[in-house]
Amino acid sequence: MKKNLLIILFALLSNFTSNAQITSIRPNHAVQGQSLMTTITLSDGVMQNSTPPNNNLGIYLQNGGTTIYATNAYSPFASFYYLNNSGTVTWYDSTRAPFNIPANTPSGYYDVVLVSYVLPLLTPDTNRLYNGFFVEHPTGTIEGSVYFDFNQNGIKDPNDVPMQNTRVQFSPTNDFAFTNAQGKFSYVVDTGTYVTDCIVPGTFTQTSLPLTYTASIPPSAFNQDFGIYSSAYAYSHDSYLGWARFRCSSVNQLSVTIANRGYFPVQDKVTLIVSSNLVLSSATTPPDFINGDTLTWIIPSLAPSTTILVGGSLLFIAPAAGQTISYQMIDSVFDMSGTFIDANVDQYSYIVRCSYDPNDKNVMPTGVLAQHYTPINSELTYLVNFQNTGNDYAYDVYIYDTLDANLDLSTFEVIESSHEVNTQMTATGAVRFNFFNIMLPDSGLDEAGSHGWVRYKIRPNAGLPDPTEITNTSYIVFDFNYPIITNTTLNTLTALQYPQSDFTTSDVTICETNCIIFNNQSTSGTNYEWFFQGGSPSTSTSANPGAICYSVSGSYDVTLITTNALGSDTLTQLAYINVATSPGIFTVSQVADSLIAPQGFDSYQWYYNNVLISGATSYFYVATQNGDYGIVVSNANGCQSGVNIPNFSIGIDDISSEKGISIYPNPTSGQFELSFSSNDNQNVTIAIFDKVGQMVQSRIVQTVTGINKIVMDDQQLSSGVYTIQLAGKSKVVSKLLLINK
Repeated sequence: MKKNLLIILFALLSNFTSNAQITSIRPNHAVQGQSLMTTITLSDGVMQNSTPPNNNLGIYLQNGGTTIYATNAYSPFASFYYLNNSGTVTWYDSTRAPFNIPANTPSGYYDVVLVSYVLPLLTPDTNRLYNGFFVEHPTGTIEGSVYFDFNQNGIKDPNDVPMQNTRVQFSPTNDFAFTNAQGKFSYVVDTGTYVTDCIVPGTFTQTSLPLTYTASIPPSAFNQDFGIYSSAYAYSHDSYLGWARFRCSSVNQLSVTIANRGYFPVQDKVTLIVSSNLVLSSATTPPDFINGDTLTWIIPSLAPSTTILVGGSLLFIAPAAGQTISYQMIDSVFDMSGTFIDANVDQYSYIVRCSYDPNDKNVMPTGVLAQHYTPINSELTYLVNFQNTGNDYAYDVYIYDTLDANLDLSTFEVIESSHEVNTQMTATGAVRFNFFNIMLPDSGLDEAGSHGWVRYKIRPNAGLPDPTEITNTSYIVFDFNYPIITNTTLNTLTALQYPQSDFTTSDVTICETNCIIFNNQSTSGTNYEWFFQGGSPSTSTSANPGAICYSVSGSYDVTLITTNALGSDTLTQLAYINVATSPGIFTVSQVADSLIAPQGFDSYQWYYNNVLISGATSYFYVATQNGDYGIVVSNANGCQSGVNIPNFSIGIDDISSEKGISIYPNPTSGQFELSFSSNDNQNVTIAIFDKVGQMVQSRIVQTVTGINKIVMDDQQLSSGVYTIQLAGKSKVVSKLLLINK
């Protein structure tokens, strides 16, 4: 019976400790040959019913047949409890354990094991954290900096500006590292001999010696500094938006960063334009000007090698889930005298989400449709977000990113990171972002501080086939836990672009009954729909619809819808075509050899046999020969109308017109002499017509062969322009008469 009771008691005690476990070990990695002190933390309450290991063999690292025990320096009892001043025993759920990692230890993941003893029988209980510790090959680092050598003396002086995103290459691996905001680079390497070379950008030259460094690892190599200089680098400026992950109907943070990379101070005017569905909640530094959705800050001076957050912490309230928000930053840069230097633009759009995976990847431009169609030469900007959602600090965070083979590695550039990052890249495009000693708090302890990110940009290779898919996936490692795999981004690079409607005409103002040609200026369209308000025809599906005629005066809209595989774009030009009133239909009267059009138009022009008659710009014209005549009149709108007078005849030469009619004086106050030549004796009718063609006076005279002179006295006629006409047996001749009283 006693035996059965002991078995039951042992089973109960075993049950009590069956859930005992190790939650963490810090630090959780080491290199071969390293000695280090660790802190091992167990689940709450484990040690309240247990005693700690009775010697150093109770704590160890295990990988298959390889076991690494805590060293003899370990004092197992001191760390778990103590007797306080009141005599109370206080239990701790963590202990410190030192380890010496042998140089020949196999690399890889090790289980962390701690053996405690359950009270009251001191039954051993094994607490294990699987794959909790990582041993790697002995490594070293190569570290240095790149600086702008202001005085070109080859020495890193205090006022020399750090050069960010400068590429440093290491042989024989041909891997790269990139300098951070402080101009520093760090490259983690295995044992070997390495040559470090600064890839001098653009117009720069290297001013420092040696031109390259050679180092054998281990130990680590430091102070490999490179000075470079360019006379064109007086002003260099970075401006960019911190991509915010906006969550629905909550307060979200957005950052606007500007950085003076040159060596002269500058002034900035920073404008932030946000979509109307974003509401500014607060700003550490309020905008100097607010105009609707546009916020503006004036930065009176930004010193060289200075980076600031414009407005500090900008908090916005986002709309409901599913809506798209957008924001654009325009940074106008001026020298200290106010002369404009350059403007930097950055923009981003985002679909508001509620619940989401905190570790993800984004790309701009995102592209359109499910294929994410993107212009083939677009620069791609990637953002990798990560968040510590565990229950302890993350000591280090690593992001592994293998760049697509269709990307141009020479254009890779880190733009921004939430914490200091050291970046290295292999010759084949395997990138590693190292956030060493980031100490990222967990979300339960500090939600706002548990986030991090890195943003970089890169261009596609030239000459890619159309279309080409670019995909990208990142692997995020917290300390030495298993990688968290992000979503995969997709861009389908294509010359096919989203359609854009556009059209022009030679003139937007025409006259009634006129027609006009529309010129299609759209881009990337495959199908077209035209709508011509008031026009004939009123619709068309042709790329170029030909002549469109308008018969009624007024203002009319024109609409063009351009479509391709990506979608459609609609352009409506309101009141685009203005149709003016035309002179309309009119008639020309004939009086003897004179042709008379209605008065009141703005201009007249007569034609003979379709040839313009120079100077014939009056409302009437006295014909001098038989033939086809015509007239074109214009009104105040500039619109024209015309009449043809075919086969016009001026009669037979019974009145000679070789010298024509002579009037003296002309102008006259009323009395004048009329001279003309006649071929025989005959009766001739002399008639005077006013300016509207109405006869105001008439008389018949007997002529003689030869020159005839007749005195006329028309005192009753008022001042104005008249036409005096002589009509013989078969011929009529006319002459203008001007009376001026």
